Amino acid sequence: MGIAGGEEKCRYVVETLGFDACVDYKAGNLYQDLKAATPNGVDVCFENVGGEVLDATLARMNPFGRIAVYGYIAGYDGQPVPLKHPSLILTQRLLVQGFIASEHMDVWPEALEQLGTLVARKKLQYRESIAQGLDAAPEAFIGLLKGRNFGKQLVKLI
Repeated sequence: MGIAGGEEKCRYVVETLGFDACVDYKAGNLYQDLKAATPNGVDVCFENVGGEVLDATLARMNPFGRIAVYGYIAGYDGQPVPLKHPSLILTQRLLVQGFIASEHMDVWPEALEQLGTLVARKKLQYRESIAQGLDAAPEAFIGLLKGRNFGKQLVKLI
């Protein structure tokens, strides 16, 4: 089950990436839609958004669930992003752990080989939004924060 912003992205998550379902967080019914898509709750969350999305997911977590925090884009503007119900971490006995890729450079060559093989075999899909030129970088970054990109946001310098 995935969460994405907009019908087109959700359709991509299901039809191309093969997820069972995708909830559109921009539709205005995040918690209700997430509850409908996860009738048995959530065991594992790969978190990179934070804010409302994390709050809704926390409320659906099963006891002893695990949350890997890889990003927190809701807080990239520097403003605090408080959790609505942090006590769920305790009452559901959740394991929440941050993950920073640059701390694992020792396995980077092996990871690149494995990921490259999966991409070549079309078992791992990805998308990119590419802005052209350094002058386009600020707008690309703003677009990233507002969810206008589709996939990894890149800036092509040449």
